[in-house]
Amino acid sequence: MKDIELKKEFKIDLKLVNQFLDFLTITNQKMNLTAIVNKEEMIEKHIVDSLLISKAYDFKNKLVLDVGSGGGFPGIPLAIMFPSAHFVLLDATRKKTDYLKEAVTLLKLKNVEVKCARVEELNEKEKYDVVIARALAELRIYLELVTYLVKVKGNVIALKGKNASDELKDADNAIKKLNLSLNKIQSASIPSGEKRMNFVFTKTKVTDQHYPRKFSDIKKRPL
Repeated sequence: MKDIELKKEFKIDLKLVNQFLDFLTITNQKMNLTAIVNKEEMIEKHIVDSLLISKAYDFKNKLVLDVGSGGGFPGIPLAIMFPSAHFVLLDATRKKTDYLKEAVTLLKLKNVEVKCARVEELNEKEKYDVVIARALAELRIYLELVTYLVKVKGNVIALKGKNASDELKDADNAIKKLNLSLNKIQSASIPSGEKRMNFVFTKTKVTDQHYPRKFSDIKKRPL
């Protein structure tokens, strides 16, 4: 996808997108942030992939937590597109959060902050309007890790790929136990034709105090 097509499709600030990708490319030479090095492929597999959800969910004026932000996806592209929303980029690796802070400073994104922590150890119960992650973990594991952070009537968004339908079936018990309801399924494709399936869940009640469990327990015995 070319720059002009990206702007037409998503009405995003191309100058900021290009600044971000240039900085990502430079930093990627020193640390492993992405295996994709071609700019056009980055636009398609990182930027477009991050922005597809904007066609199914409006982030305006929301407090959003991007879990496992890594190279800055989906949080930074969404923050560029939705300046009225406030984004918190979370990653457990200090090198990555240092990079994210530099990127946010370079782009002068006033609506973004960066935190270095494990998601299950945040002391921020029921704080966020939305929690989002892109391919962070199997769906039922991801849901247990993050649901406690979302306000009642808030949303948990999972950006998924080819195994999404199977993961959704396996997550049925987790969805019930975590007081979630599946609000929307977005089926879409990036320009190469690769399929994406994004899930939007709504939290219906306060999360039981037993969740999330220790990560080792979550991994050994998923809900």
